Amino acid sequence: MTMALPSGSWTHSFEEDADGVEVYRPTTTFAFPPSRKGRKVLEFGAPAGAMAQGEMTVTSMAPGPDDRPRASPVARLHPLGMGRYALSDAAGTQEVIDIVEATPDVLRLSRR
Repeated sequence: MTMALPSGSWTHSFEEDADGVEVYRPTTTFAFPPSRKGRKVLEFGAPAGAMAQGEMTVTSMAPGPDDRPRASPVARLHPLGMGRYALSDAAGTQEVIDIVEATPDVLRLSRR
């Protein structure tokens, strides 16, 4: 098990959520069961330009009113240590997440 940030696309496997921990699986390789409520997707990547070591960006996509995915503003992830990251977007919104588990097959995180 690692606490490093994943890369690429991760889809919310809400059926596996427990005790305030959200579970995400690789978007392209996991066989998700059908869902009527849609699924959130997190896209992790490196931002353009120079930045501090360990920082990344994340774009969250969620089903819109017509079920098509709607992307939220891109947020920067700033490492705080011990698997904790601050997310901040251009509007100044900030949130803290804890990476509980990050492996090639699963991403578990909690939000504060």
